[in-house]
Amino acid sequence: MFDRRQVLMGSAAAASMLTGEAVAQTSPAPAAAPPGSPYAITYIEVEPAQAGSSRSLLARYRDSLKDEAALEFSVFEQIGRPNHFAIVAQWPTAKARQDNAASAASREFRSALAPLLIAPYDERPHFALSTGPQSTGTRAATPAAVPTVVYVVTHVDMVPPKREEGVAEVRKLAEASRGTAGNVRFDALVQASRLNHLTLVEAWTDAAVQEAHSAANPTRSFRTALGPMSGALYDERLYALLK
Repeated sequence: MFDRRQVLMGSAAAASMLTGEAVAQTSPAPAAAPPGSPYAITYIEVEPAQAGSSRSLLARYRDSLKDEAALEFSVFEQIGRPNHFAIVAQWPTAKARQDNAASAASREFRSALAPLLIAPYDERPHFALSTGPQSTGTRAATPAAVPTVVYVVTHVDMVPPKREEGVAEVRKLAEASRGTAGNVRFDALVQASRLNHLTLVEAWTDAAVQEAHSAANPTRSFRTALGPMSGALYDERLYALLK
């Protein structure tokens, strides 16, 4: 950081500026670093003809982590698009997540998956904004242990100047939705590399209650408030848990 001195050339006023005290202009202080990012949301798109092979590969890799430090490693298949998958993972720390990504098993998994992909392997580290008790780190609380039919992963993007306002609206929706009739999970996470990008992770006992939530007043109010500050389309995707 340095002082930038303005000099107006070619006039008496400029000369007086050179002999007087210059005005210092400092850059704004950098934003505080985000907390550690122990969560990861990963989006995977494969060739339609390779959906079955990809499903098997994802299931084997998920099962291989049962003795690892992962607090959650859930694999989902998008409803109506069987070649689209998502992974929701939680680790004890950001370092544990990074260590897993660098492990031989993880590298072998991504290498085997690479020829099947039609888009880049899109892994996005996150940290928690508002999470429920099922996200406290016990394996028994992962989605496989609850009677859930519909899972939802939503990418929420607001323009940077509206980030704080948008984050407040996301938090309010999560806290109003969590624990309502038919709700099993409603977590709000912040993408570590872009703080104006958030992800909602939901779980519902059936499609009817999920649809009712979408039409409920808290959701309508949230969508209305988000509209003017949105930086992209509201990207809500419905999934089934990969068995």
